[in-house]
Amino acid sequence: MPTALNLPNPRHAERVPAHIDRDDLARIRQAAYALPQVIKPADYGIENGARPEEQLDHLGLVLLQKAVTGARPSRWIDPLLMDSALAHLDSVGTGPGVRPLMLERGAALEGLGLTRHGGIWTRLASQALVLDEAGWQIPVKFRWPVDDTAIWTFYRDGDQAALQQALGPLPAWPHADALKRHLDSLVARSKSYKPQHLATLLPRLQAECATARPLEELMAGCTRAQDRWEHRVTELDTLAGLNQVLAFQGYPDTFETARSLQRSVTLYVGPPNSGKTHAAFERLAQAMDGAYLAPLRLLALEGRDRLVARGVPCSLLTGEENVPAPEARVVSSTIEMVNTRAAIDVAVIDEAQMIFDASRGWAWTQAIVAVPANEVIIICSDFAVAAIENLLGLCGERCSVRRFERMQHVELLPRPVPVAQLKLGDAVVAFSRRDVLTMRDRIAASGHPVSVIYGALPPEVRRREAERFASGESHILVATDAIGMGLNLPIRRVLFSTMSKFDGQGDRTLSESEVHQIAGRAGRYGIHEEGFVGVLDDAEPTALKVLRELLPQHPRAPRNFKAPVAPNSWHVDTIAARLHLHRLHEVLTVFVDQLRLDDAHFAVAELEQMLELAGQLDTNAARLDLKQRFIYAQAPVDTRSPNQVQAFLDWSHDHAHAGHAGRPWFLDAVDGHSRLDRMEEALRACTLWLWLDLRFPGAYGLVDEVVALRTQLNDGIERQLQGKRPLAQVRQRGRR
Repeated sequence: MPTALNLPNPRHAERVPAHIDRDDLARIRQAAYALPQVIKPADYGIENGARPEEQLDHLGLVLLQKAVTGARPSRWIDPLLMDSALAHLDSVGTGPGVRPLMLERGAALEGLGLTRHGGIWTRLASQALVLDEAGWQIPVKFRWPVDDTAIWTFYRDGDQAALQQALGPLPAWPHADALKRHLDSLVARSKSYKPQHLATLLPRLQAECATARPLEELMAGCTRAQDRWEHRVTELDTLAGLNQVLAFQGYPDTFETARSLQRSVTLYVGPPNSGKTHAAFERLAQAMDGAYLAPLRLLALEGRDRLVARGVPCSLLTGEENVPAPEARVVSSTIEMVNTRAAIDVAVIDEAQMIFDASRGWAWTQAIVAVPANEVIIICSDFAVAAIENLLGLCGERCSVRRFERMQHVELLPRPVPVAQLKLGDAVVAFSRRDVLTMRDRIAASGHPVSVIYGALPPEVRRREAERFASGESHILVATDAIGMGLNLPIRRVLFSTMSKFDGQGDRTLSESEVHQIAGRAGRYGIHEEGFVGVLDDAEPTALKVLRELLPQHPRAPRNFKAPVAPNSWHVDTIAARLHLHRLHEVLTVFVDQLRLDDAHFAVAELEQMLELAGQLDTNAARLDLKQRFIYAQAPVDTRSPNQVQAFLDWSHDHAHAGHAGRPWFLDAVDGHSRLDRMEEALRACTLWLWLDLRFPGAYGLVDEVVALRTQLNDGIERQLQGKRPLAQVRQRGRR
């Protein structure tokens, strides 16, 4: 009887072919997460649609495994593919090496342009259309359905040559003539409208045709591109050539010093603990002069100390401090502080895969394009190489790649680890301040000394906590994913307390890159022969399965990535002068609109916070000139804290109206014996004050008092973290 097949949805038993028995179906269900014939809702493009399960059910698919919220999506199969799935299991099996093998073969198919969507396999093809306009040629991408028999055979045997032979030659696109007629009509219309700008239409049409789509959708997209082009060229006349002045398409050329050099660029590529950063510092120590550009103030501090330890005088420059060193020939700085004007011998840009970061990626775009160094060393993960090579290509530069291999093996622990079995050298990873402190309290109660690291801690305290762990003074480290960037620690085992994190909108499963970055901290050359990664036993039930699935996967760059760009003072001055604008918010809005209209290679960085602050500054501190308001809009304000936003606006208002910001609230309200959350809030305010003082000398001041308080607060936080009193239950409260 069909109902005896024991499916999650009993109705689906009727869809199973009659010759598939209970044992056959059980084999398919057990291997559901490794079978290439099995799909998930995202494969049909309905992962985030309305009721995806109902949609797949309506398509006649069979549900094999239900979804696990926050961990795994559901798994389905087309009944017609059950025989193929069984043949696959007979040939390949279900051993531990099968899933990585399937991922490898899936990547090979993707490399051949073969993808599966909606249950249909298609092959990516290209055909060049020669238009009537002299010299105009537009390559058109299209997808062609293929017989999936050869696909399933390749998944079984991995014979790529046989697959290509079975696929045969690429076909001609049957809609080529129809699209050519449409494009010719658009070109003729544009030529009669603004012939002087006609050449700028070609890349727009080429960009539209570079993505495979149905004919109707492609023609509509080309029409919209022509409409946007008409709007744009009309705007160009109105704006008196503002686009050419801003030179967005030639963004690299706006950095004249870097373009005047024959830069030698090398990418240092490898996983964590592979020695790439060490090698970069060895080269920097030999330079006549140079710069180390770090993603965090903590790493800038560490970079300075590394160089000083080698006998190389080194200055420190971060958003909140400028500490010159006598006879220094090297500066260690945060990436946003890159000097784009003075030529140097060697520059090291660290953690360059952060170019994909939505809020800060612009800083890596700027540094890679603009740092004026004869030799540029870019440290990054493998999945960022293609994006960086493309960005350098826009500068007319090529790079070499030096690859580093990890010196220790990282092994997956087969079973979850109880908290009671934690031991010296373990690092437990959580993803919120509260969870870190809760875990710290639990472990400390068992008698283990604990170090903690999370984002709200100041760099000085993070460093002390790291040093306590490195020296053995503390046995266990509890940290957020801040552990995954730059800290060199003698960790033997990395243990995830969960495989999900809150991303500002909701909980989501960790990405491959996050898992690799964190897990890569396990093991340290010269201390531990190998590292281990696993989960705690009180993590979610599926945590170990999720970790096992993510570890063999290779992180990938975002699709259709464009390097993010943020405005600088030159953009602001130029826009304001050309359009006679006085409000910063209006100027920044023009920047955003212009860049979105003009360029296929760059994208507007995430500027929501800057735009919001700009609007408030235009009202609150209008007496400040445009340049001053622009500096204020770039300040590191924690917009999640209404108290800090209000203090920031109060300071800017007082600066605009009285010439100075007055006395900050925290100097008289907090000391080293205040609550932990209160001290953390005050430290963030100290950082903001020092940042502003560095840019507005004379308007802020009180630096000695602020620095002294910061030292006192650092000591107070460290004292509380080392104490025995539980910290997780302390409630967050407002400033006043």
